[in-house]
Amino acid sequence: MAPSRVEAAIYMLVGLIIGVIFHEFMHGYVAYRMGDTTAKRAGRLTLDPLAHVDPFGTLILPGFLFLLSLLGQGTFIIGYAKPVPINPFYFRKPRGIIWVSLAGPLSNLGIALIFIGLLKVFTLFEGGTFIYRVIYTCLFIGYINILLFVFNLIPIPPLDGSRIVAYFLKGEAKRAYQSIEPYGFLIVLLLVFVFGFALSAAVGGVANLILRLFGLAPIF
Repeated sequence: MAPSRVEAAIYMLVGLIIGVIFHEFMHGYVAYRMGDTTAKRAGRLTLDPLAHVDPFGTLILPGFLFLLSLLGQGTFIIGYAKPVPINPFYFRKPRGIIWVSLAGPLSNLGIALIFIGLLKVFTLFEGGTFIYRVIYTCLFIGYINILLFVFNLIPIPPLDGSRIVAYFLKGEAKRAYQSIEPYGFLIVLLLVFVFGFALSAAVGGVANLILRLFGLAPIF
C-alpha cells in the first residue's frame, strides 16, 4: 500500500527539518571540539529548530518544492538551515575545516542509516495500515537525508563539498574558486532544476545501496 503523493511529500518535509537541524548542529559541535567556540557563543549548539531556521532555505524553498511535489512536478524536497558561524582560525589543526565540513553531510548519512535500520525492523511486523505508514515514514526520512548527504557534497560554494576542495587549493586558484560563493546557491539551484534527474539518480543509487546493505530490496 504505497503512500499518496501528499503523504510522501509530508514525510520528506519532516525528514528535511530533522536533517537540516542535525546538519547545522553537527557543524557547530565538531567546530567546538576543534577549538572554535563561535557557534556556542552564538547560541547555535542546540537542537532547538528556531535557532537554525532560515526564512528562505527552511521555509520558502521547501514550501515551494512541497507544492510542486503535490502537483506531481517534483521528486524531492530540498532546503537548508541558517549556517552555523565558525572561525577556522580557532581550530587546533588546519585540517579542522575538513572535519567540520564533513560533519554535516555525515550526520545526514547517519540519520538515513538509523531510519532505514528502523524500516528493516518494522518489516518484521505483521502488515497493516499503521505499520505501512511507519515503514514509509522511515523510508522517506531516510531518502531525504541521503539527498542532503549527496547534495551538500557538491563542490560548489557555499556547499560543504566546496570547503573541502578549497582547503587543497592555494593562492589565486583558491581566491577565484571562493569568489563564486555569492552566486553559488543560485548556480546550485539552476543545476538542480536543469539536471535534477542526475541528482535523483545519484541519490537513488546511494539509497538502493543502503537498502541492500540492510537486506532490503532496492526501490529507487
